[in-house]
Amino acid sequence: MRPQDYDQEELLMMMQDVLTSAASGHTEHLHCPVCERGELTCEDGEEDGWLRLECPQCGLKFEGLLENPEINYVPNKSGRKNDPFG
Repeated sequence: MRPQDYDQEELLMMMQDVLTSAASGHTEHLHCPVCERGELTCEDGEEDGWLRLECPQCGLKFEGLLENPEINYVPNKSGRKNDPFG
């Protein structure tokens, strides 16, 4: 089956183990949960916290925020805290 054959909730459930591994820093040798043949390419955006996964076999693409943006938040010099979410 192809990624387009599943709804978003099913894909997220299938991706749960892969995302858990990636979140814990294990981003190599991850196999696609949809086609089970492809090895996922992983682009871990350490500076911005975004994770990008792609399967070269079936075309599955996933992109999401891996960390809490408040962790890297630095208040401005005036001491007033800005809302990191706008």
